[in-house]
Amino acid sequence: MLVHFIGDLHQPLHTGISEDKGGNDFQVRWYRDGTNLHRVWDSQMIESYGMSYSELAMNMPQLSKKERKTIASGTHRDWLEDSRIVVKDIYANTSVGEKLGYRYMYDYFDVLKGQLQKGGVRLAALLNEVLG
Repeated sequence: MLVHFIGDLHQPLHTGISEDKGGNDFQVRWYRDGTNLHRVWDSQMIESYGMSYSELAMNMPQLSKKERKTIASGTHRDWLEDSRIVVKDIYANTSVGEKLGYRYMYDYFDVLKGQLQKGGVRLAALLNEVLG
């Protein structure tokens, strides 16, 4: 459960607005297909990238010890606020009904990768703290 919760904390739409159920009621198009914004961030951008999760992880930039320590610092509340900054940008730059695709990937895929990396670093730090 901890792994799932930490992952969800870093998927920005999980910290979205309740009125649209975290992007589930925010209808968009992903290339030609109808979908919702939550699903775009949960799976469709990663699937479109064409790498498995492990391939993606292997191709992430290496972080220094200092960078990992900085990312892992703070509380779960700080991590939530970090995701809220991202989700505010997403909502400010995405319109209901918008056709998302290559440009959206260009604008946001590095953000998505950064969120995945932060989630991994923070989960590792938390597990090390709990399990010693």
